Amino acid sequence: MRSVNPLHVLGLLVVSAVFMFVELQKVKNELKEEEKIYMTSKHVAQELLAYKKLFGDKKRVYNALKKITSQRSLKNAHLKISSRENSIRIASKSMDLQALNSFLSKLLNGTYLIQSLRISRIDPKHVSLDVEVTW
Repeated sequence: MRSVNPLHVLGLLVVSAVFMFVELQKVKNELKEEEKIYMTSKHVAQELLAYKKLFGDKKRVYNALKKITSQRSLKNAHLKISSRENSIRIASKSMDLQALNSFLSKLLNGTYLIQSLRISRIDPKHVSLDVEVTW
């Protein structure tokens, strides 16, 4: 029987070690790329959670809109508030321009998700308003 040449075994070990080293470097690079993707996804998820807390809190939105609509300047506007499962609709058939200005300044300066906003001019001093705020 022939004996195995120790140089062949050593060469096989060296080639195997080089191959393993190259594959290990590839896996490390893939891991770094996946880690970057994970960090990006984590950042996006945190932003979405913050937006959900800001815009999706039904109680906060409802209470803030009640506070806005109960202002003294809006008493003559005869606002009709109808609450639905995922939105609040505020409507007025006749509202003067000062009340409209006051209402829109409060609404647009707040953090609300406005689904629809319709303003129609009735005459030079009065408008009709229809706003839907969702969460």
